[in-house]
Amino acid sequence: MSGALARSGRFWSSGGWLGAILPPALVLLAVGLAVEWAKAAGLLPITIPAPSQVAAVAPAQAADLWWHAQSTLRNAALGYVISAFVAFTLAGVALSLARAERPILSIGVAIDCIPIIALAPIFAVWVGAGPTLGVVIAGIAAFFPLLLGAVQGFKATDANARELFHVMAASRWQRLRLLSWPSALPFIFAAFKIAAPLSLLGALIAEWMGTDRGLGAMIIYALFSFNVPVVWLTILTVCAISALAYGLIALVESRVVTWGTDAEAGG
Repeated sequence: MSGALARSGRFWSSGGWLGAILPPALVLLAVGLAVEWAKAAGLLPITIPAPSQVAAVAPAQAADLWWHAQSTLRNAALGYVISAFVAFTLAGVALSLARAERPILSIGVAIDCIPIIALAPIFAVWVGAGPTLGVVIAGIAAFFPLLLGAVQGFKATDANARELFHVMAASRWQRLRLLSWPSALPFIFAAFKIAAPLSLLGALIAEWMGTDRGLGAMIIYALFSFNVPVVWLTILTVCAISALAYGLIALVESRVVTWGTDAEAGG
């Protein structure tokens, strides 16, 4: 009973889901009302529509949004998964070979320092504009946070715990499953949450290089026709998808990373 009350208290407290969602929702509502008022008063340029104008075109554009979003989501998700696989593989190499850690991280930093908008045209020449380009750019955009999170996470084990496992003659698999992996999960989930919106951004930028399908292409089409409400509707859709991806990963994290909860509930 006390555990249920504690969990209920955490939900309604500032640390619960309601406390996490309510403040930004109120801020967005306030911004929307302010923009609506400013547009009605003639204080905003033609390039900024009122929220009511964006909402008015949403029903007619829903089918197109879904059709374009499928391509963007597919490219972003595939690039995200491939990038995670490569990042975790390199992190394993870096942790197995101490000399390899610095070069691998240096390569990751170098890739992260190059603007995605500059890489996209280069890869468009190499692989062509299309779904492949979207996957490649999405993977590059998500790579460094995943690599850094994996390396830092697997190095975050407590020294006393490592000594205890050594004294108990634990096997490599036992150390990985019972010590390294639980210690790394908070870092890995943090990397997942950061990388998910970045992969979507990478796929979006790749679509600007020339394609007939995707949310990036939809933005370009709307810009060429000067359909400002559709431009903003597409942008807001991308923002909503990014926030949803972040939230879903955070939800999975709250279900998986559960250690320490009982201690906090008990006071």
